[in-house]
Amino acid sequence: WISSGTIPTLLYYGMKIITPKLFLPICFIVPAFMAICTGTSWGSISTIGVVLCGMAAGLGIPVGMAAGAVISGAFFGDKTSPLSDTTLLTASACVPLFKHIASMWYTTLPGILICLVLYTVLGLKASGNIDVAAVNELSNGLTASFHISPLHIIPVALVLILSVRQAPTLLAFGTGIGSGIVWSMIFQGRGFMENLNYIMNGFSIESGMESLDGLLNRGGFSSMLSLVGIMLILGMLSGLFSESHVLTVLVNKLSKKLNTPGTILAGVWLSSLIICVIGGQYVAVTIPAVAFKDVCDEMDINRAVLSRTLGDVGVMIAALIPWNAWVIGYGVVLGGITVNEFIPYTFLPMLCPIISMIHNFAGVGLFHKDDEVKYRPLWRR
Repeated sequence: WISSGTIPTLLYYGMKIITPKLFLPICFIVPAFMAICTGTSWGSISTIGVVLCGMAAGLGIPVGMAAGAVISGAFFGDKTSPLSDTTLLTASACVPLFKHIASMWYTTLPGILICLVLYTVLGLKASGNIDVAAVNELSNGLTASFHISPLHIIPVALVLILSVRQAPTLLAFGTGIGSGIVWSMIFQGRGFMENLNYIMNGFSIESGMESLDGLLNRGGFSSMLSLVGIMLILGMLSGLFSESHVLTVLVNKLSKKLNTPGTILAGVWLSSLIICVIGGQYVAVTIPAVAFKDVCDEMDINRAVLSRTLGDVGVMIAALIPWNAWVIGYGVVLGGITVNEFIPYTFLPMLCPIISMIHNFAGVGLFHKDDEVKYRPLWRR
């Protein structure tokens, strides 16, 4: 998608819609859209997030406030994107991918609406003018290096349409990759073999602009090998836990005391929180999934609710752990700020676990085991 001009086009038009009064909501929306399309919160934060936080001082907005909005938006996109590693991992531990994504909207959409209100109120109090020099420099670099056109949004639209219609994952991804290759060859003049190299090793360009090269030189199958290794190890650990029945014994004892859907899911919630604080996102998703999926079946709870709870807690809480290396890294790349400056404004990762707990006890979106999982606002069990 970078080679085809799709990602550069999204960056180009995204920077054109920036206005002072709506700056903070845009700091939330643009990284969210980037993360949905690319499947990476870190990629969104370290690219368009850097640009947005660089503009914050010129608007008279604290950089920590802008950084909180950027991180919230990026984590929303990462949490719901069919391309995201955490989304794929969470779904693979419990349910088919698009079933998981449909379930996620019950807790994610209220969080998004609350965030937009909060960031709008905070943003309206800000004053100043955007220093357009950095924006224009980046925009000019994009137009000099790529053919920019609304036509390049079509590959994104195809994947989003197929995702909404719950097409098989391979079909959705294959269409996105195939259309990207065709667009790259037609509009950017890059050869088929060049694109195969990008698929394996990531996109690379030397535009003469360090900021632009840092924005676009990334990706490739080789960059995913570390994740593949993590998934293999977690898969072996899951098998070990399952066959040794260690988790089964612990969860069975717990489920005798927690014997309602709300309390069982509270156990999932708490387990994921503790593991995330101690061990990070991946284990906070996979270990509780293995431990609780059989109990959820016995309690007539759809596994999509289990995966949703793990996404709301295990994935999102990671953005709020001040000693997490990634969180410290966010502060470094977004202007050399401390975690104390942006965590108070990182609203979505705070809201999703709370909304998840409320929904699970209130029965909102709490599907039965054999229910069809569809997003129906405020549907209650």
